[in-house]
Amino acid sequence: MATFNKIPGSREALVESINCGSDQWAIALTNTAPTGTAFTAGTSDLATGGGYTQGGANVTTTSSTESAGTYRLILSDPPTWTASGANIGPFRYATLVDKTVNLQVGYWDYGSSITLLSANSDTFTVDLDNTNGVISLG
Repeated sequence: MATFNKIPGSREALVESINCGSDQWAIALTNTAPTGTAFTAGTSDLATGGGYTQGGANVTTTSSTESAGTYRLILSDPPTWTASGANIGPFRYATLVDKTVNLQVGYWDYGSSITLLSANSDTFTVDLDNTNGVISLG
């Protein structure tokens, strides 16, 4: 499983300007390591094609709660991307995006570029932590 990396500056923006529990979250794919917090569909991620839609795949908020002084945002796994009609990628990073405010919060680095081949109907899913959440602030 890839490690989730927080984008510097996103934590402050996260707690000051958004509502984690009601905002729309997505996972977007890119081959460029995210360096800033701003997200622009089609620029910050892959272009639409082959079974991928720019802006990423929406995910559902399972829970947004605080317990014993620790806040956790738990999201359901996004849909599986399947290469069809054209390849998807290359991409190395899956970015967690708050689409309501176009904020990149963090990303998973898969270590090297991945291309999903249409000829093989290759698939890819980001495996989210359904126990500890994707965001944990304590």
